[in-house]
Amino acid sequence: MNKAIFASAVALTVLLLAAGAAADMSETIEWVSDSVVTVKADNRVGAGFIVSADGGVLSSAHLVEDADKVVLTMGDNSEVTAAVEKKDDERDLALLRLDRVNLPVVRFAGSGALKPGTKVAAVGSPLGLEGSVTEGVISAVDREIDGKNYLQIDAALNEGNSGGPIIDERGRVVGVATAVIKEAENVGFAIPSDEAIAFLQQAGVAVNVALGAGPAATTTETQPVQQPSPGPRPPGPSRPGPAGPSLLLLIGIPLVISLAVSLLVSLLVARSVRVRRQQPVTVYPEQPSEEDLSDIDITLH
Repeated sequence: MNKAIFASAVALTVLLLAAGAAADMSETIEWVSDSVVTVKADNRVGAGFIVSADGGVLSSAHLVEDADKVVLTMGDNSEVTAAVEKKDDERDLALLRLDRVNLPVVRFAGSGALKPGTKVAAVGSPLGLEGSVTEGVISAVDREIDGKNYLQIDAALNEGNSGGPIIDERGRVVGVATAVIKEAENVGFAIPSDEAIAFLQQAGVAVNVALGAGPAATTTETQPVQQPSPGPRPPGPSRPGPAGPSLLLLIGIPLVISLAVSLLVSLLVARSVRVRRQQPVTVYPEQPSEEDLSDIDITLH
């Protein structure tokens, strides 16, 4: 077997695996980050994300409760004052409104089909560190606390993550960060996206939901028509999501790995045969006669 071919196959395998590893969530995070804002309400700091191109922002109710002034830090680092348009203290959701249009919006995915082990990321401003990202998985999809259901995640959440989006690998919002267990490490909770979508619909906000991924009443791929606003069509709803792994990558990696394994096995077999041929033949002594076995101590167990 030609060692050069084997070395080339191994090198190609390493390159393809490296390319696959590079296709992590960094592109997804970059695509979503323009829609995530930092929320400052009096002495509290948290996060939110843009849900409508005409200035609707979803955040946590406990973050903005009784605040005299709510200031948002946008993706371009500009600051703008926002008003609290609607709150649901029981589900800890708040709709904020700022005086801007043509804003980039997030896309939602329904939470009903989520499963434990699904990879997710939290984007927010923990301890005031804007635009921070933590990754993890969904630990449980139907965790009941005080009669309410939450997504349990192990992506690290800290003070300042409240109101921030929990996104899947395609950049779609599947939850809203809301609470953690301080006595534990990386045990956080998020409000399922289905409930967030219902809250926004009740507030009259037409949201962008992935086709077939949301509640029955909201299954459109593009955002429905919103309140008239000047300027061109909002860019957010029409932006395609981050591309998934290419077909070549999905097919190429298994094929190359299979080839490399086959070559490696062939080389090992060929080497084993050569080694056996080179070993001297061992001549074993004749089997001892029955008389020679008389002094062996046999113990019954």
